[in-house]
Amino acid sequence: MARHPQGNPTVDPPQEAGRPVSSRAPGFWPWFLQRASGVLLVFLLAVHIWMGHFAGLGDVVAGRQGELVEFDIVRRRLAQALFLTVDFALLALVLYHGLNGMYTILLEWSVAARRRRAATAALWAVGVVAFIYGARALLAFVL
Repeated sequence: MARHPQGNPTVDPPQEAGRPVSSRAPGFWPWFLQRASGVLLVFLLAVHIWMGHFAGLGDVVAGRQGELVEFDIVRRRLAQALFLTVDFALLALVLYHGLNGMYTILLEWSVAARRRRAATAALWAVGVVAFIYGARALLAFVL
């Protein structure tokens, strides 16, 4: 514990490898990719909603189709490479954006910042498991 010039005790910032933990915060690329993934998510979400919920609206209104979203319709859409690519991109970007945001928040918390490697490993494990789960759900329509 250090002393403030007026004699009051101050709390030293957490240290890791001789440097304050706050200086070990993510750099430019995680910051930039967080913003880029956010912009891509807005665009891909709009494409996903349009393709999945509004593209067949004319058929429903005309009475050629009962509902906009049915298992067989989703299966036919996901059999096309464009639809499958958009949905996999959404899955990957949502996971990256969410977990990178959690990582950034955790590094601001001194307890987690001291255990940076454990936090990184835990978030990677969550990301991999969630991606596999989501990929299996998407591929269930195709396979």
